[in-house]
Amino acid sequence: MILYHSTITSLTKSRILRSIFHGEEFEIEVLNERTMIIYLWNVKKIDIWQAAALLESTNIQLGFGFGIDKSEASLNADDMLKRWRGIV
Repeated sequence: MILYHSTITSLTKSRILRSIFHGEEFEIEVLNERTMIIYLWNVKKIDIWQAAALLESTNIQLGFGFGIDKSEASLNADDMLKRWRGIV
């Protein structure tokens, strides 16, 4: 999942994600103050979709993707985020 917001810091987004996925195995990568990625393993797709709906209701722009490794998943998530933001 890639999250972007122009005023909500990556630290705040990280805290939100840690509370949502507190019982899951994850890795967070901060790209810059506005953008971050969370990688999750062994999580049901419905949990990702529910988190996406929750985050989008707060006007955090995001993309999520699934793949056999982090690279494939992040490419899919980035494509979705770009479409969401109208960049593609």
